Amino acid sequence: MAFYLSALQRCPYLPDQEELLVLSDPRERVGSTQYDQLLQKGFRRNGPVAYRPMCPQCDACVSVRIPVADFQPDRSQRRTWARNQEIQMREQAPQWDAAHARLFAEYQRWRHPGGGMDEHADRLYREMIVETGGVEARLLVLEQGERLLAVALVDVLSSGVSAVYTFYTPDLPQRGLGTFAILSQIEWTRKQCLPHLYLGYWVASSPKMDYKKHFRPLEGFVAGDWRLLSAARKRG
Repeated sequence: MAFYLSALQRCPYLPDQEELLVLSDPRERVGSTQYDQLLQKGFRRNGPVAYRPMCPQCDACVSVRIPVADFQPDRSQRRTWARNQEIQMREQAPQWDAAHARLFAEYQRWRHPGGGMDEHADRLYREMIVETGGVEARLLVLEQGERLLAVALVDVLSSGVSAVYTFYTPDLPQRGLGTFAILSQIEWTRKQCLPHLYLGYWVASSPKMDYKKHFRPLEGFVAGDWRLLSAARKRG
């Protein structure tokens, strides 16, 4: 598989930083076997493209994963779990779904106000959620009765489950749906008898990424190896 370097662009997480990505060739299907290998080396997937930051003056992005057998929710997470027990989860294959597309657009308007992402929500939904690049993926759909609350796209690989993207209604902040979605994915990963839930990149000084450090224990891919994140910070 061929790989390319992106152009330098503004970092979405840290001010005054520029982002440089290594990208797989979008004309080639990544597939589950090859992507599983790339995931172990700190790559992520967006639609048909695998990518990894290779910023010239920054190494703040750390790929992280939860060893689900060892995960213990904290008090706040236990309350969130108990608060949402009437929510049902079902799974389905990634495919176009009008209700999902509407919720995706609503989430983009809330998450990125004034950023213009909602104007292209339909295209983004197809690229990010429907197109899997040949990787085995599932949609975990959270509902209360007939109301759609959240959708999580996950990749299912031999090394674990990779949380690709989650979107949810912004109308119920008291439910903590973002946290509940991750807790649900942890439980789903356990039921698949897989060892890890991969959460993507964590950036210590980015408020957007801060929530990931609350899921413990958390392992990070640092200096070519996976290790407990606390140990990685001490050595880094």
